[in-house]
Amino acid sequence: MARRNNFSVTGVLAALGVCTLALSSCATDGSELGLTAGEPRAVVGAHSIDEAAANAAEISGVLLLSAGQCFELSDPEGQPALLIFPSEAHVLSDGWPGMKIAGEEFRVGEHLSIGGGFHQLTDMDAEAVEKCQSSGEAFMVQAIPRHTAEPAGT
Repeated sequence: MARRNNFSVTGVLAALGVCTLALSSCATDGSELGLTAGEPRAVVGAHSIDEAAANAAEISGVLLLSAGQCFELSDPEGQPALLIFPSEAHVLSDGWPGMKIAGEEFRVGEHLSIGGGFHQLTDMDAEAVEKCQSSGEAFMVQAIPRHTAEPAGT
């Protein structure tokens, strides 16, 4: 006789709650990406700030929230890039949304220059971050963002 596993809704919700409390973000099986709880939300990856790895690419633009309330960087042409923050980043939701990384705060609407690298989302990654409702590429933040001068004409 085959054994049948019965999972109750309460059990599943309890497991999700533990995941959220323990890590402040959860990933789906097969993905190293997760979302922080609440809104705004940040996509967090299993990586840390790494200045040596930050030389691969750099993007500049305005820190924004996607339709799904996730952090993105919009380049001067208006193309968004979903940001994947390091595990030590924290969401700031004290009235003006932003992120705190290594003691530095970055708020929505600010112009930033970020070091890191572009990341192709796998199907499992896309499922893990589907609440973001983002379009465009994903960018893995590996160097602390720098505030930049506001572009001319804005």
